[in-house]
Amino acid sequence: MRGRLVVKTFGAICLNLALLGATATDGQGITGPSPTVSITAVSGYAGHAFVYAQVSNSTVTYPAPTGAHQSPFFSEWVPEPIASASCPWIWAVYVFERATGVQINAPSGNPHSPNFGTTTTMCASPTSSPVDEPAVADAAARLDLDLRVFASPTVATVGSPTIVSGVLNSRLTQDLNLYLSMAIEDWSVTRWMLDFGDSQVRTVNGPVGTSVSAPHTYLTAGHYDARLIAFISGHAQAAVYDRYGDAHLVRRPFSVEVGNHAVITARPRPSRSYVAPRVAVGVAPSIGNGTPTDTVAFRHIDALRGALTTLSIHLIVLREGLINIDGTPAGLGQSRLTGWRLDGGASDAPGKSGTTVGSTHRSGEPMRLQWNSPNQIVTARPEDYVVPVTLMVETRFSDGHVASYTIASSFSVTVNFAAQSG
Repeated sequence: MRGRLVVKTFGAICLNLALLGATATDGQGITGPSPTVSITAVSGYAGHAFVYAQVSNSTVTYPAPTGAHQSPFFSEWVPEPIASASCPWIWAVYVFERATGVQINAPSGNPHSPNFGTTTTMCASPTSSPVDEPAVADAAARLDLDLRVFASPTVATVGSPTIVSGVLNSRLTQDLNLYLSMAIEDWSVTRWMLDFGDSQVRTVNGPVGTSVSAPHTYLTAGHYDARLIAFISGHAQAAVYDRYGDAHLVRRPFSVEVGNHAVITARPRPSRSYVAPRVAVGVAPSIGNGTPTDTVAFRHIDALRGALTTLSIHLIVLREGLINIDGTPAGLGQSRLTGWRLDGGASDAPGKSGTTVGSTHRSGEPMRLQWNSPNQIVTARPEDYVVPVTLMVETRFSDGHVASYTIASSFSVTVNFAAQSG
């Protein structure tokens, strides 16, 4: 068994989103040249974009620390024969926390066979330790962005709002190895731009999260291509570990755009027409000034000659009001009486006891009439009195529309000869 010291320091780095551009930079670190960092940010407007970041460092010659020094970790490198044609020997690396002596890279669950009690193994010749071999000084990270755009409803009505929404999903892979690490961190959507396709554009400034939703009303019928673009900014961070296990960080910004669209159809507002109800007046009579008690309304009544008759006015609905949408019946109304007006000649009621012709009354007010003469005889047959009435009707339709109508009607009266005296 050979014992060697190694620092296994892994920086926890957050991963997320990507933007436009490609950069490659070198810098000067505290202990010499810093890693070369390249960032490729590819924008896309069909729902997908990505950021690819890579770091390399050709100056690293030893992948594991050598010499005596204090570090948070130490390692033991053990050559193990496995009798494989491609790799007859491997190096099993056991990494321990110096303060506690606890191994930090022990396998968990059901490890694959052969199990050497570590998750870190490297193929090498049986006479050469990886400490003496060149490092694989390369690491990469990738951020994939997917944007979905949709509308609700997809078929809108001119003059009515539709909701345009976008949801951004991301997938992130990072590389944190023994010698270098590459990660994409602290990205966010800095701005959303919504182009509704009808020359109307809206901008939502951020940070605004990974989803956006906005109402829009189309004023003209047609097909519209609603487009949504997310503007994203962030940083890629690279770390290189020197032979003493110290991490040197390099941080680079990036930006990228990802867009997508949804096709929205705006149809014309449906034409609506309202048909007035067919109604008639009905009356319930009583003698004198009392309130009529009969709730059944009649189109024809018998009245006593020379007696003041009190009539309650009722609305008889023969056919309710109708709503038509694009010429097709689409619902009924509900009608009620709001007022009435007597349109006939003056009655025979004495003084001011009778109802005045031409005056408008509220629903619920009674009508008072009197006939002092019997029915006229026309062609040997008695002819009824006809009382013309104008009805004020309010109809509320099923779509909430309310209409008022003035409708002419009448009822007939037979004056009873049997009631005559003298």
